[in-house]
Amino acid sequence: MNAIKVLLANDHLILRNGIKIALTSKAQNIQVVGEADSFAEILRLLPHFEADILMTDDIMPGGEILTFLPLIKEQYPDLKIIINSMLSSETADITKMMEWANGWLSFISKEEEFAKAVEVVFDGRPYYYKSSDIEDTFVGKF
Repeated sequence: MNAIKVLLANDHLILRNGIKIALTSKAQNIQVVGEADSFAEILRLLPHFEADILMTDDIMPGGEILTFLPLIKEQYPDLKIIINSMLSSETADITKMMEWANGWLSFISKEEEFAKAVEVVFDGRPYYYKSSDIEDTFVGKF
């Protein structure tokens, strides 16, 4: 099986390293092929990497993901996008993000959820991790 290639974007190095470890230690079929620390860096790196999935923070230097999602999807329509956020799953911005993205994952998600999200989205299914303590993880349409 070919590796699922992920471009990982987060402006906090410690979070980026933690997510990278979570992805590669929980699934042997996931490879982080590039890392970005801003939306400008994502746009600069995308032409140079054959990424299957962009896993990105929702707020980084240069703006927020809602500004960049239409541009990224227009230029890379086959690229699947998973957004990481500190926002609650009930936030209205999450609904707007999911119009463009294939998945959403809270930073409070369990470590294994990051690899699961990549595998589910790579298989063509949406992934949405509900973040409140009383909600369970579910996979499916929103």
